[in-house]
Amino acid sequence: MHLTAQQVEKLLLGTQTFDHLSFSMLLVRLKMLYMKDSSPSVLQNCTKEICGFLDKFQNAMITDCAILAKL
Repeated sequence: MHLTAQQVEKLLLGTQTFDHLSFSMLLVRLKMLYMKDSSPSVLQNCTKEICGFLDKFQNAMITDCAILAKL
């Protein structure tokens, strides 16, 4: 899954909540980093890290959602 820098910036500045704990923890860490330094290079690094996480764990997150939907 690929997100643009603008989409990532909305995530970092927004108040959305996510069920996947590790994704929520990643966002909290990156939000704190981005709040300290909101330069384009930090945003670029955050975008790469979020996209890498989603690429790696997208299937696991879908599976978790499917399992929870059956409860």
